[in-house]
Amino acid sequence: MQQIIERFKNLSREQQLAIGGGSAVVLVLLVVVLIFTGGDDEPVSVASTTTSTSAIDTTTTSQPGTTTTTVGPAGEIWPLTGVADAEAVPTAPILVAKIDNSSSSRPQTGIAQADMVIEVLVEGGVARFLAFFQSDIPIEIGPIRSTREVDPKLIAPFGVVFAHSGGVAVNVEAIRRVAVDAGDPVLGSSAYGRDPDRPAPYDLMLNPEVALDLGEQTTGDIWFRFDGTAPEGEQALTVDLSLSPTTNVTYRWSSADDGFLRFHGDIAHVDDAGEDIVASNVIVLFVRQIDTGRTDSAGNAVPDYQVTGSGDAFVFRDGVAIRGTWERGSEDGFFRILDVAGQPIPLAPGNVWIELTPIGRSLGWQ
Repeated sequence: MQQIIERFKNLSREQQLAIGGGSAVVLVLLVVVLIFTGGDDEPVSVASTTTSTSAIDTTTTSQPGTTTTTVGPAGEIWPLTGVADAEAVPTAPILVAKIDNSSSSRPQTGIAQADMVIEVLVEGGVARFLAFFQSDIPIEIGPIRSTREVDPKLIAPFGVVFAHSGGVAVNVEAIRRVAVDAGDPVLGSSAYGRDPDRPAPYDLMLNPEVALDLGEQTTGDIWFRFDGTAPEGEQALTVDLSLSPTTNVTYRWSSADDGFLRFHGDIAHVDDAGEDIVASNVIVLFVRQIDTGRTDSAGNAVPDYQVTGSGDAFVFRDGVAIRGTWERGSEDGFFRILDVAGQPIPLAPGNVWIELTPIGRSLGWQ
Protein backbone atom coordinates (compact mmCIF):
# COMPACT_ATOMS: atom_id res chain seq x y z
CA MET A 1 0.00 0.00 0.00
CA GLN A 2 2.84 2.37 0.86
CA GLN A 3 4.26 1.81 -2.65
CA ILE A 4 0.96 2.85 -4.21
CA ILE A 5 0.79 5.98 -2.03
CA GLU A 6 4.36 6.99 -2.86
CA ARG A 7 3.74 6.51 -6.59
CA PHE A 8 0.63 8.65 -6.28
CA LYS A 9 2.54 11.45 -4.51
CA ASN A 10 5.08 11.54 -7.33
CA LEU A 11 2.40 12.22 -9.93
CA SER A 12 1.54 15.72 -11.09
CA ARG A 13 -1.48 17.47 -9.60
CA GLU A 14 -3.32 16.96 -12.91
CA GLN A 15 -2.62 13.21 -12.86
CA GLN A 16 -3.70 12.95 -9.21
CA LEU A 17 -7.01 14.58 -9.96
CA ALA A 18 -7.51 12.31 -12.96
CA ILE A 19 -7.19 9.12 -10.88
CA GLY A 20 -9.03 10.01 -7.77
CA GLY A 21 -9.76 13.63 -7.04
CA GLY A 22 -6.34 14.12 -5.42
CA SER A 23 -6.86 11.35 -2.92
CA ALA A 24 -4.10 8.79 -2.41
CA VAL A 25 -6.10 6.53 -0.16
CA VAL A 26 -6.80 2.91 -1.05
CA LEU A 27 -9.45 1.72 1.39
CA VAL A 28 -9.02 -1.74 2.81
CA LEU A 29 -11.88 -2.72 5.11
CA LEU A 30 -11.57 -5.81 7.27
CA VAL A 31 -15.03 -7.01 8.27
CA VAL A 32 -16.35 -9.59 10.65
CA VAL A 33 -16.36 -13.31 9.99
CA LEU A 34 -19.01 -14.25 7.46
CA ILE A 35 -20.62 -17.52 6.51
CA PHE A 36 -20.11 -18.47 2.89
CA THR A 37 -22.07 -21.21 1.19
CA GLY A 38 -20.98 -22.48 -2.22
CA GLY A 39 -23.39 -24.85 -3.99
CA ASP A 40 -23.63 -28.11 -2.03
CA ASP A 41 -20.53 -27.44 0.08
CA GLU A 42 -20.73 -27.12 3.84
CA PRO A 43 -20.70 -23.53 5.14
CA VAL A 44 -17.17 -22.22 5.66
CA SER A 45 -16.24 -19.36 7.97
CA VAL A 46 -13.89 -16.93 6.26
CA ALA A 47 -12.53 -13.42 6.74
CA SER A 48 -13.55 -10.83 4.17
CA THR A 49 -11.46 -8.15 2.49
CA THR A 50 -13.05 -5.53 0.28
CA THR A 51 -10.90 -3.43 -2.03
CA SER A 52 -11.83 -0.42 -4.14
CA THR A 53 -8.99 0.65 -6.35
CA SER A 54 -7.94 3.05 -9.10
CA ALA A 55 -5.11 2.24 -11.46
CA ILE A 56 -2.12 4.51 -11.95
CA ASP A 57 -1.69 5.27 -15.65
CA THR A 58 1.84 5.96 -16.80
CA THR A 59 3.66 5.67 -20.09
CA THR A 60 6.57 3.27 -20.33
CA THR A 61 8.84 2.47 -23.22
CA SER A 62 9.99 -0.91 -21.91
CA GLN A 63 9.00 -3.94 -23.94
CA PRO A 64 7.40 -6.84 -22.04
CA GLY A 65 9.43 -9.96 -22.78
CA THR A 66 8.38 -13.54 -22.71
CA THR A 67 8.92 -15.67 -19.61
CA THR A 68 10.44 -19.11 -19.98
CA THR A 69 8.62 -21.87 -18.14
CA THR A 70 10.46 -25.12 -17.49
CA VAL A 71 8.98 -27.97 -19.47
CA GLY A 72 8.19 -31.09 -17.46
CA PRO A 73 8.63 -34.70 -18.50
CA ALA A 74 5.27 -34.64 -20.32
CA GLY A 75 6.90 -32.73 -23.18
CA GLU A 76 6.09 -29.30 -24.63
CA ILE A 77 3.76 -26.82 -22.98
CA TRP A 78 0.86 -24.84 -24.38
CA PRO A 79 1.90 -21.15 -24.30
CA LEU A 80 -1.45 -19.70 -23.16
CA THR A 81 -2.00 -22.17 -20.29
CA GLY A 82 1.44 -23.41 -19.22
CA VAL A 83 0.08 -26.95 -19.29
CA ALA A 84 2.63 -29.63 -20.20
CA ASP A 85 1.38 -32.01 -22.86
CA ALA A 86 3.24 -34.64 -24.88
CA GLU A 87 1.10 -33.64 -27.87
CA ALA A 88 1.41 -29.87 -27.40
CA VAL A 89 2.29 -27.79 -30.46
CA PRO A 90 3.38 -24.40 -29.05
CA THR A 91 3.38 -22.80 -32.50
CA ALA A 92 -0.11 -23.98 -33.46
CA PRO A 93 -2.41 -21.25 -34.85
CA ILE A 94 -4.49 -19.32 -32.30
CA LEU A 95 -8.14 -18.51 -32.90
CA VAL A 96 -9.77 -15.59 -31.10
CA ALA A 97 -13.56 -15.37 -31.16
CA LYS A 98 -15.59 -12.29 -30.15
CA ILE A 99 -18.37 -13.84 -28.06
CA ASP A 100 -21.39 -12.10 -26.56
CA ASN A 101 -22.02 -12.22 -22.81
CA SER A 102 -25.39 -10.51 -22.52
CA SER A 103 -28.10 -12.50 -20.75
CA SER A 104 -29.75 -13.16 -24.13
CA SER A 105 -26.60 -14.87 -25.42
CA ARG A 106 -26.25 -17.41 -22.63
CA PRO A 107 -25.44 -20.23 -22.46
CA GLN A 108 -22.52 -19.77 -24.82
CA THR A 109 -21.05 -22.56 -26.92
CA GLY A 110 -17.37 -23.57 -26.70
CA ILE A 111 -16.36 -20.97 -24.11
CA ALA A 112 -15.37 -23.58 -21.50
CA GLN A 113 -12.61 -24.87 -23.81
CA ALA A 114 -10.85 -21.50 -24.24
CA ASP A 115 -7.23 -21.25 -23.11
CA MET A 116 -7.63 -17.57 -22.26
CA VAL A 117 -10.61 -15.22 -22.09
CA ILE A 118 -10.55 -11.43 -21.82
CA GLU A 119 -13.83 -9.90 -20.67
CA VAL A 120 -14.41 -6.31 -21.84
CA LEU A 121 -17.38 -3.96 -21.46
CA VAL A 122 -19.02 -2.54 -24.55
CA GLU A 123 -21.78 0.10 -24.71
CA GLY A 124 -24.62 -0.07 -22.18
CA GLY A 125 -22.46 -1.75 -19.54
CA VAL A 126 -22.77 -5.14 -21.25
CA ALA A 127 -19.72 -7.41 -21.48
CA ARG A 128 -18.25 -9.40 -24.37
CA PHE A 129 -15.45 -11.94 -24.49
CA LEU A 130 -12.28 -12.27 -26.51
CA ALA A 131 -11.86 -16.04 -26.26
CA PHE A 132 -8.47 -17.52 -27.27
CA PHE A 133 -8.39 -21.12 -28.50
CA GLN A 134 -5.23 -23.11 -29.20
CA SER A 135 -4.87 -26.29 -27.13
CA ASP A 136 -8.50 -27.42 -27.27
CA ILE A 137 -10.64 -26.54 -30.29
CA PRO A 138 -14.44 -26.89 -29.89
CA ILE A 139 -16.71 -28.15 -32.65
CA GLU A 140 -18.64 -24.85 -32.54
CA ILE A 141 -18.23 -21.43 -30.90
CA GLY A 142 -20.69 -18.65 -30.27
CA PRO A 143 -22.66 -16.53 -30.34
CA ILE A 144 -20.27 -14.33 -32.34
CA ARG A 145 -20.64 -10.54 -32.19
CA SER A 146 -19.02 -7.43 -33.66
CA THR A 147 -15.58 -6.00 -33.02
CA ARG A 148 -14.70 -2.85 -31.05
CA GLU A 149 -11.80 -0.37 -30.83
CA VAL A 150 -9.94 -2.21 -28.06
CA ASP A 151 -9.90 -5.62 -29.79
CA PRO A 152 -6.95 -5.10 -32.17
CA LYS A 153 -4.94 -3.59 -29.32
CA LEU A 154 -5.45 -6.71 -27.21
CA ILE A 155 -4.83 -9.38 -29.87
CA ALA A 156 -1.93 -7.66 -31.67
CA PRO A 157 0.97 -9.64 -30.08
CA PHE A 158 -0.39 -13.10 -30.88
CA GLY A 159 -0.80 -13.23 -34.66
CA VAL A 160 -4.25 -14.81 -34.42
CA VAL A 161 -7.17 -15.67 -36.64
CA PHE A 162 -9.94 -13.34 -35.46
CA ALA A 163 -13.63 -14.27 -35.74
CA HIS A 164 -16.24 -11.52 -35.44
CA SER A 165 -19.50 -10.38 -37.00
CA GLY A 166 -18.19 -7.17 -38.52
CA GLY A 167 -18.13 -3.66 -37.11
CA VAL A 168 -17.42 -0.10 -38.13
CA ALA A 169 -14.94 0.10 -41.00
CA VAL A 170 -12.09 1.63 -39.01
CA ASN A 171 -12.20 -1.20 -36.47
CA VAL A 172 -12.29 -3.92 -39.12
CA GLU A 173 -9.33 -2.29 -40.88
CA ALA A 174 -7.41 -2.20 -37.57
CA ILE A 175 -8.11 -5.91 -37.05
CA ARG A 176 -6.73 -6.72 -40.51
CA ARG A 177 -3.46 -4.95 -39.70
CA VAL A 178 -2.73 -7.26 -36.73
CA ALA A 179 -4.63 -10.50 -37.40
CA VAL A 180 -6.05 -12.78 -40.06
CA ASP A 181 -9.67 -11.70 -40.47
CA ALA A 182 -11.90 -14.80 -40.48
CA GLY A 183 -14.39 -12.81 -42.50
CA ASP A 184 -17.57 -10.84 -42.05
CA PRO A 185 -20.45 -13.34 -42.16
CA VAL A 186 -22.61 -10.79 -43.94
CA LEU A 187 -20.25 -11.29 -46.88
CA GLY A 188 -20.91 -15.02 -46.84
CA SER A 189 -17.91 -16.56 -45.05
CA SER A 190 -18.30 -20.34 -44.87
CA ALA A 191 -16.98 -20.31 -41.30
CA TYR A 192 -20.29 -19.02 -39.95
CA GLY A 193 -23.84 -20.26 -39.67
CA ARG A 194 -27.10 -19.45 -37.87
CA ASP A 195 -28.48 -21.49 -34.97
CA PRO A 196 -32.27 -21.77 -35.44
CA ASP A 197 -32.72 -22.38 -31.71
CA ARG A 198 -31.25 -18.99 -30.77
CA PRO A 199 -32.90 -15.58 -31.26
CA ALA A 200 -31.22 -13.07 -33.58
CA PRO A 201 -28.73 -11.43 -33.28
CA TYR A 202 -27.52 -14.03 -30.76
CA ASP A 203 -27.64 -16.89 -33.28
CA LEU A 204 -24.41 -16.45 -35.23
CA MET A 205 -22.12 -19.44 -34.68
CA LEU A 206 -18.57 -20.20 -35.80
CA ASN A 207 -17.04 -23.36 -37.24
CA PRO A 208 -13.53 -23.02 -35.79
CA GLU A 209 -12.00 -25.71 -38.02
CA VAL A 210 -12.89 -23.69 -41.11
CA ALA A 211 -11.65 -20.45 -39.53
CA LEU A 212 -8.33 -21.98 -38.48
CA ASP A 213 -7.66 -23.05 -42.06
CA LEU A 214 -6.87 -19.37 -42.63
CA GLY A 215 -4.26 -19.27 -39.88
CA GLU A 216 -0.51 -19.66 -39.77
CA GLN A 217 1.94 -20.94 -37.19
CA THR A 218 2.59 -18.61 -34.23
CA THR A 219 5.84 -17.82 -32.45
CA GLY A 220 5.04 -19.99 -29.43
CA ASP A 221 5.94 -17.12 -27.08
CA ILE A 222 4.95 -17.59 -23.44
CA TRP A 223 3.62 -14.29 -22.10
CA PHE A 224 3.03 -15.36 -18.49
CA ARG A 225 5.08 -17.15 -15.87
CA PHE A 226 3.45 -20.43 -14.87
CA ASP A 227 4.25 -22.33 -11.67
CA GLY A 228 2.32 -25.13 -10.01
CA THR A 229 3.25 -23.84 -6.55
CA ALA A 230 1.00 -21.00 -5.41
CA PRO A 231 2.71 -17.91 -3.99
CA GLU A 232 1.70 -16.50 -0.64
CA GLY A 233 -1.43 -14.37 -0.73
CA GLU A 234 -4.59 -13.38 1.05
CA GLN A 235 -7.44 -15.86 1.33
CA ALA A 236 -9.84 -15.41 -1.59
CA LEU A 237 -12.49 -18.13 -1.67
CA THR A 238 -15.03 -15.73 -3.16
CA VAL A 239 -14.18 -12.87 -5.54
CA ASP A 240 -16.81 -10.21 -6.34
CA LEU A 241 -16.24 -7.83 -9.24
CA SER A 242 -18.51 -5.00 -10.39
CA LEU A 243 -17.67 -4.28 -14.02
CA SER A 244 -20.63 -1.94 -14.50
CA PRO A 245 -23.91 -1.11 -12.71
CA THR A 246 -25.53 -3.98 -14.63
CA THR A 247 -22.64 -6.48 -14.91
CA ASN A 248 -21.45 -8.15 -11.72
CA VAL A 249 -19.23 -11.22 -11.77
CA THR A 250 -18.46 -13.63 -8.92
CA TYR A 251 -15.78 -16.31 -8.78
CA ARG A 252 -15.96 -19.01 -6.08
CA TRP A 253 -13.04 -21.29 -5.35
CA SER A 254 -13.78 -25.00 -5.76
CA SER A 255 -11.08 -27.39 -4.59
CA ALA A 256 -12.96 -30.22 -6.31
CA ASP A 257 -12.62 -28.41 -9.65
CA ASP A 258 -9.16 -27.01 -8.84
CA GLY A 259 -10.31 -23.59 -9.97
CA PHE A 260 -12.80 -20.77 -9.55
CA LEU A 261 -16.40 -21.40 -10.59
CA ARG A 262 -17.79 -18.38 -12.41
CA PHE A 263 -21.15 -16.75 -11.63
CA HIS A 264 -23.22 -13.84 -12.92
CA GLY A 265 -24.37 -12.56 -9.56
CA ASP A 266 -25.67 -15.72 -7.90
CA ILE A 267 -26.38 -17.53 -11.20
CA ALA A 268 -23.80 -20.13 -12.19
CA HIS A 269 -22.16 -19.49 -15.55
CA VAL A 270 -22.48 -22.69 -17.57
CA ASP A 271 -21.97 -23.54 -21.23
CA ASP A 272 -24.65 -24.94 -23.49
CA ALA A 273 -23.78 -28.47 -22.34
CA GLY A 274 -24.59 -27.45 -18.76
CA GLU A 275 -20.96 -27.61 -17.67
CA ASP A 276 -19.67 -25.06 -15.14
CA ILE A 277 -17.21 -22.45 -16.37
CA VAL A 278 -14.02 -22.93 -14.32
CA ALA A 279 -11.04 -20.55 -14.24
CA SER A 280 -7.63 -21.74 -13.03
CA ASN A 281 -6.53 -18.09 -12.89
CA VAL A 282 -8.49 -14.85 -12.64
CA ILE A 283 -6.61 -11.61 -13.36
CA VAL A 284 -8.27 -8.25 -12.72
CA LEU A 285 -6.64 -5.33 -14.54
CA PHE A 286 -7.80 -1.79 -13.77
CA VAL A 287 -7.61 0.35 -16.91
CA ARG A 288 -8.65 3.83 -17.97
CA GLN A 289 -11.84 4.02 -20.04
CA ILE A 290 -11.72 6.23 -23.16
CA ASP A 291 -14.62 7.93 -24.90
CA THR A 292 -14.67 7.02 -28.60
CA GLY A 293 -17.18 9.74 -29.45
CA ARG A 294 -19.48 7.07 -30.91
CA THR A 295 -22.87 5.94 -29.64
CA ASP A 296 -25.01 2.92 -30.42
CA SER A 297 -28.57 3.00 -31.74
CA ALA A 298 -29.88 3.42 -28.20
CA GLY A 299 -27.66 6.42 -27.54
CA ASN A 300 -25.20 4.58 -25.27
CA ALA A 301 -21.58 5.73 -25.45
CA VAL A 302 -19.20 3.24 -27.05
CA PRO A 303 -16.10 2.89 -24.84
CA ASP A 304 -12.47 2.17 -25.60
CA TYR A 305 -9.66 1.47 -23.12
CA GLN A 306 -6.06 2.47 -22.52
CA VAL A 307 -4.22 -0.86 -22.47
CA THR A 308 -0.60 0.32 -22.52
CA GLY A 309 1.25 1.93 -19.63
CA SER A 310 0.68 0.51 -16.16
CA GLY A 311 -1.93 0.12 -13.47
CA ASP A 312 -3.21 -1.96 -10.58
CA ALA A 313 -3.57 -5.72 -11.00
CA PHE A 314 -4.89 -8.54 -8.84
CA VAL A 315 -4.26 -12.24 -9.46
CA PHE A 316 -6.49 -14.95 -8.01
CA ARG A 317 -5.37 -18.58 -8.04
CA ASP A 318 -5.57 -21.57 -5.68
CA GLY A 319 -8.02 -19.69 -3.45
CA VAL A 320 -5.65 -16.80 -2.74
CA ALA A 321 -5.31 -13.19 -3.92
CA ILE A 322 -1.99 -11.61 -4.92
CA ARG A 323 -1.79 -7.83 -5.29
CA GLY A 324 0.41 -6.32 -7.96
CA THR A 325 0.62 -4.10 -11.01
CA TRP A 326 0.40 -4.54 -14.77
CA GLU A 327 2.82 -3.07 -17.28
CA ARG A 328 2.66 -2.98 -21.06
CA GLY A 329 5.15 -0.95 -23.01
CA SER A 330 3.46 -1.19 -26.42
CA GLU A 331 0.79 -3.09 -28.29
CA ASP A 332 3.52 -5.35 -29.70
CA GLY A 333 3.81 -6.99 -26.27
CA PHE A 334 1.26 -8.25 -23.78
CA PHE A 335 0.54 -7.40 -20.14
CA ARG A 336 3.26 -8.20 -17.60
CA ILE A 337 1.71 -8.94 -14.20
CA LEU A 338 4.17 -8.06 -11.44
CA ASP A 339 4.18 -8.42 -7.66
CA VAL A 340 5.13 -5.65 -5.22
CA ALA A 341 8.81 -6.57 -5.69
CA GLY A 342 8.51 -6.15 -9.46
CA GLN A 343 8.73 -9.87 -10.23
CA PRO A 344 6.24 -11.74 -12.46
CA ILE A 345 3.37 -13.22 -10.47
CA PRO A 346 3.28 -16.96 -11.26
CA LEU A 347 0.01 -18.30 -12.60
CA ALA A 348 -1.32 -21.79 -12.04
CA PRO A 349 -0.99 -24.03 -15.10
CA GLY A 350 -4.44 -23.90 -16.66
CA ASN A 351 -6.80 -21.46 -18.33
CA VAL A 352 -6.67 -17.72 -17.69
CA TRP A 353 -9.60 -15.30 -17.36
CA ILE A 354 -8.70 -11.61 -17.57
CA GLU A 355 -11.20 -8.99 -16.40
CA LEU A 356 -10.48 -5.63 -18.05
CA THR A 357 -12.03 -3.36 -15.42
CA PRO A 358 -12.65 0.40 -15.70
CA ILE A 359 -10.95 2.45 -13.00
CA GLY A 360 -13.38 3.24 -10.19
CA ARG A 361 -15.28 -0.06 -10.27
CA SER A 362 -15.19 -2.22 -7.15
CA LEU A 363 -13.40 -5.49 -6.43
CA GLY A 364 -13.72 -7.53 -3.24
CA TRP A 365 -12.81 -10.96 -1.94
CA GLN A 366 -13.21 -13.06 1.17
